[in-house]
Amino acid sequence: MDINSRSIDPGEHLRSRPSNAFKGLISWLCLLFILCAVSLLLVFAVMVLVSPGVTEYATDSVHEFAGSVPRNPVQSPDGAPIETPDLAYEYGVKIASAVAVLLTALILVFVFRRDRRAFEAVVARWLGWIWMEVKLLVIAGFCIFLMSLVDNSSTELTMAAGVLGVLLLYLLCLDVGRNRRFFGHNIIHSVLLRVNDFHSMTTFQQRALRRAYSVIVVGAALVAFGLFGYSVLVNILPPPHRDKLALTVPFISIVGIIGTVWWYILSLKRDLRDWNLLMDQITEMYGGNLDAVNHVPPTSNLYDCAMQLNMIRTGVQKAVEEGTKADRTKIELITNVSHDIKTPLTSVISYVELLKKEELSPAARDYVEILSGKAQRLSGIVQDVFEVSKATTGNISLNLEDLDIGRLLKQTFGEMEEVIERSKLQFRVDIPETPMLVHADGQRMYRVFQNLIRNCTQYSLEGSRVYVSLVAQSGLASVSIRNISKTEITMNGEDLTARFVRGDQNRTTEGSGLGLSIAKSFTEACGGRFFVRTDGDLFVATVQFPLVGGEEQKLQA
Repeated sequence: MDINSRSIDPGEHLRSRPSNAFKGLISWLCLLFILCAVSLLLVFAVMVLVSPGVTEYATDSVHEFAGSVPRNPVQSPDGAPIETPDLAYEYGVKIASAVAVLLTALILVFVFRRDRRAFEAVVARWLGWIWMEVKLLVIAGFCIFLMSLVDNSSTELTMAAGVLGVLLLYLLCLDVGRNRRFFGHNIIHSVLLRVNDFHSMTTFQQRALRRAYSVIVVGAALVAFGLFGYSVLVNILPPPHRDKLALTVPFISIVGIIGTVWWYILSLKRDLRDWNLLMDQITEMYGGNLDAVNHVPPTSNLYDCAMQLNMIRTGVQKAVEEGTKADRTKIELITNVSHDIKTPLTSVISYVELLKKEELSPAARDYVEILSGKAQRLSGIVQDVFEVSKATTGNISLNLEDLDIGRLLKQTFGEMEEVIERSKLQFRVDIPETPMLVHADGQRMYRVFQNLIRNCTQYSLEGSRVYVSLVAQSGLASVSIRNISKTEITMNGEDLTARFVRGDQNRTTEGSGLGLSIAKSFTEACGGRFFVRTDGDLFVATVQFPLVGGEEQKLQA
C-alpha cells in the first residue's frame, strides 16, 4: 500500500481544533473590559490635561473606588489631606486588585484569542444582518448624544459617552473589517431582492406568499380596528351603555380574525388535496402507468404544476414509444440481415462440403478445413441472432412440459463430454438422483445449459475447477455453475447478460457475445429466472425454476 508522506506542522492540530463558544465569549468580554478601562483612563488623562481642576475630582474618584474616603480627612498646614498608613495600605490593595483583574483579562484575551476570533466572526455575521440605515441612525444618535454633553458638565455622562464611543467604534471596525457588503446591505437593496425573488417564484409560491401576507395584514387591521373602535366608543358613548356597546367592536374584530384564519386553513386544505392528486399520479407513473392523469381544477394554486406533470407524462410516454420503436426496428434489421446472410452462407457450406470430397493437395485440404470451420462458426452466430430476435420480440415457439431438470442437465453434460475433455477443466458436478420436475421447454433449456457449459470452457482459467450443483430450496429448483475467469472481469452480472457483450474484452476467443443473452431470454421465456453474479474473478450463473407441485413463491434474485 502506497502512503504519501508529507511534513506535519506541529500547530496543525491546534488550528484544526474546533472553537469553543464559551471561551470565545469570555475572551471577547475581557477584551471589551480592557478597551473600556483604557478608554476611561484616556478620558481622565484628557480631562486633567484640559482642565487641571479636574485633578481633585479624579483623586476623589480614586478614593471612592477604594471605599475609604473620610468625611473630614486630616489636613497638613498647607491644606493637603494627609494619608494615614491604614488608608495607604487599603489604596495599595485596591490598586493591586485592579491591576490583577486587568492582567487576568489580558491573559484570557491572549490565551483564547482563536476562540475570540471565531466569536467575533459570529458577532460580525449578526451585524451583517442589520441594515446600513439602522447603523447610520445609531451613529447619528450617538453624535447627538455627544453634542448634548457640550453644555453638560456631568463627569459620569462624559465617562459613559467615552465607553459607549469605544464600544461603538469597536463594533463598527469589526463590521467593516469582516463584512465586505457593509454599504450593500440596505433597505432598498433588500426590497429589490425580495421583489426579484418574488418574480422568480412559481405561481404556487407567489399565491401562497400573497395569501400569507393577506392574512397577516387583515389580522393586524382587525386588531387595530378593535382597539381604536373600543377606545373611541368608550369616550363617546354615555356611561349606562358604554361598556356593552364598546365591547361589540372588539368582538367583531375577533370574529373577523377567526374567519380569516379559518379561510386560510381551508385554502391550505385545498392545496393539500390537490397535492395528494399530484402524488397519486406520480406514484402511478413510477409504477409504470404512463396513462395516469391528474384532475386538478384550473382554479387551484397547483394547476401549473399539474399541467407540467401532464406534459412530463406525455414526454415520457412519447420517449418510451420511440425507444420501443427504435429497438423493434433494430431487431427487425438484424433479423432481416441475418436472414439475407443465411441463404448464401448455406450455399457456401454446401460447396465446402463438396470440396472436401474432391482430391486436393494437403495445403488445399487445410484451407478447406479452415474455411469449413469459419463457415460453421458464422452459421452459429447467425442462428444465435435469430434466436435472440425471436426471444426479444416474443415470437419464440415453446413446447412447455413437465421435465426432470436434473436428468436434462446430465444429458447435456453427456453430449458435451468431448468439449469438456478438450478444455482440460475439472468439472465437479453435484446432481441429486431425486427427480426435480419443472415446467419448461426441454429444447430451450438444453440450449441454456449448453451455452453455460460452453461459456465455462471458453472463459475459465486453464486447469481450474468448475462447480455445478442442483439443489431444491423454498419450492425452487436452482442450478448453479461457478468458475474462475482467466481474464479480469470488469463488468457486473447484469452487463454480462446484455446482447453482444463478452467477458473477454480483447475478443481473443471465438464467442459471439450472445450465449448468456440467449440463456437469459430462453429461461425467462420458459417462466424461470436467470441471473449472473461476479465476485472478483469468480463467475456464478444461476438458473431457477419453480418445482411442479412445490410451494408457490415469487422468484427473487
